[in-house]
Formats: sequence, structure tokens, C-alpha cells
Amino acid sequence: MFTTQKILTLSRQLSYFGFVRLNTHTLARLLVLYFLSFATLLSASEKKTFTANSHVKVEMDAPAHLPLTKNGALKFFLTPNDGIHINTEPMFELKLDKSSNFELTGNPNFSKNEKGYLDITKPIEYTVKVKNGVQAGTYTLKATLYYFYCSDQEGWCNRFSQPVDLTITVTR
Repeated sequence: MFTTQKILTLSRQLSYFGFVRLNTHTLARLLVLYFLSFATLLSASEKKTFTANSHVKVEMDAPAHLPLTKNGALKFFLTPNDGIHINTEPMFELKLDKSSNFELTGNPNFSKNEKGYLDITKPIEYTVKVKNGVQAGTYTLKATLYYFYCSDQEGWCNRFSQPVDLTITVTR
């Protein structure tokens, strides 16, 4: 990674060769801002909140950019109202639209609480990758998250289908 010493050395070299006519410390500050903005771009994600279910709020965190050769994480945070829990049996499921340019790999990663229900302090995480043959560009990922939520006091359970969509820029 870039240390302060490396940044100062780089700024001195740029000043010495006449590329930049700023003092060393000003140039170093500009380089730091440049590297921080680049790191922010790489780690950018798209966050969405879905409230179609009056008993459970769903928040999704997904990559805004995904390289052709890398995997990305789709993270779902389910927050039920008091007195409601999310079952892990039957397990939740994420289904991508058939025409999707993306595919899921592996099984979802999640944690259970002491009662065997979904640990709502941690996300349900699915791994997604770009399908073979897809070119760099901007695509919409459409999917449906299916899950069961239950009332602790009344004993009823319901299955819910949460449609999700997000835009992902596929890069080389």
C-alpha cells in the first residue's frame, strides 16, 4: 500500500521532473485524495431497501461494479418487526431471472441464532458472477428472494416473495 513516505517521494519525483509545479506537500495531499477516491470507486456498492412486507424490512447491499473474472457478494439484511422471526427451514432462496447476465455460485452464507432462526445481526450472503460470454457494460440484475417469516406469539408463518433489481456495471 502507499505510505506517507512513498507518497512524498513520488511527489518530489514528479516535481523534480517538471510534471507538476506544486510544492511537495500540496502534491502529496492531492495524491492522497486521488488514491482515496480510486479506492472508494473500487469498493462502491449499491444499497437498496425494500418495505413491501409490513412485517420484515429487507436491505440489500450489492456491488455497483463487478469485473468479468471476479465474484461479487449480494448481501441481504432482513429485519423483522418485534415478535417475528425468519425461518432457516425451509430455507430462503434467491432466484435470478432466466434472462439474467449473472449466475449464483455456491450456497448462501448465513448464521443461525440460538433458537435456530436466522441471526438478523448478520446478512444472508449470496455469491454472484458474470456469465460467460457477457461483455463489459451496464446490466440490470433482476431476482426474487423467497423467505418464510413467522409470528412468535400467534404461531402463523407466511412465505414472502421479495422482487429485487439492481444495476451492476460489468468491467474488464
